[in-house]
Amino acid sequence: MRTHFNNQAQTSATSLVRKFARGTLNLTLAASLVSIPHISRADGIPSQIQGEWSYGRISSIQYQDRYTGTSAQPNGSSDRFKVTPNGNYERARLLQINTYGCASYLFIQEKGKVKIDGQKFIFEPSNSFVKGQQCSASNTYERRNTAKVETYSWSIERNDYGQEVLVLETLDGKGKAHYGRPN
Repeated sequence: MRTHFNNQAQTSATSLVRKFARGTLNLTLAASLVSIPHISRADGIPSQIQGEWSYGRISSIQYQDRYTGTSAQPNGSSDRFKVTPNGNYERARLLQINTYGCASYLFIQEKGKVKIDGQKFIFEPSNSFVKGQQCSASNTYERRNTAKVETYSWSIERNDYGQEVLVLETLDGKGKAHYGRPN
């Protein structure tokens, strides 16, 4: 009987050790999952986004002063930026509008960090310069470090020519731009 009891006790002890070991292992695994820091795409810039991107549009309509015969500069916009593997970026934007003697423009140059968080593309400027004009050279202005954080949804698509384009869309869905690689 002692042998049977000892075997039964050993089996119970072995079973208890297994349960304890399983429980400890599960607890250890759960604890290690909690202690591992969350690594997101925000920690790095995908290689497909790195490099230079540009967007630009110029109006085919140009105004001419009927009294002097001189042509006004065309209307247009341009946005060009470069993203490095560590997320640093440099960006330059220009918006120019000319209508019947009113020449206005806005130029923005900035540097900072790009963050990628899932499908969010975030420009976080640390240094910026803005220069603008409203209708005449006598009404110009300059400002420093006024650029704000901008967040877009992003995707990589192919245009009609098979080239990759970076699509940035405002979060409200009202604005969308297709950026290509400059030549």
